[in-house]
Amino acid sequence: MSGTVNTAVEMANLALAHLKEAPIRDFDFSSVASRWFRNHYAAHRDAYLAMHDWDFAIELVNLPAETEKPPFRWAYQYKLPADTLRIPQQSVGGSPGGTIIPFEVVGQRIMSDHPPPFPLRHVRRVVREAEFAPLFVNGFALFLAAGCAHSITGKNSRAEALRQAAREAFDQAGTSDALQGTPLPMIDLDIIANR
Repeated sequence: MSGTVNTAVEMANLALAHLKEAPIRDFDFSSVASRWFRNHYAAHRDAYLAMHDWDFAIELVNLPAETEKPPFRWAYQYKLPADTLRIPQQSVGGSPGGTIIPFEVVGQRIMSDHPPPFPLRHVRRVVREAEFAPLFVNGFALFLAAGCAHSITGKNSRAEALRQAAREAFDQAGTSDALQGTPLPMIDLDIIANR
């Protein structure tokens, strides 16, 4: 599935359309809007990507164990890919019905007793807007618009209305995205089970 935008500027202009603001030509210093996107676009993109297991942002990799062992608690450590934004639960072989793999993220490494290679399923940073799914584009445009609304328009009420619209779009996009494929089972957390 291909997205509906090809560049970061096109993505920003979708957000500006929600604000009824003029489009920009670049992330430069020519306007308040272009300066805001120059300074905040990448952080907002990464945050929105990290909020959900977006199908287009999921990557499967087998991580080799590092030669150095963790100092305690775990048997192996694995270096995370540089583009990792979030690590959802992991299962043996990546199987939806597989046994859950216990692990801990420490800095830029995964610590685990799972022998190498570690089957990592992670949400990666996607920097090519053409890879964004259409429902992601819609929700992300509203998320960006809510983020920049006060700085560009000076209207708090508009910012709040856009935040609500962004939440609704995120819920809809996340639900539709999650319905593709076979979902992984939910983890029974000891904290909840012991209540």
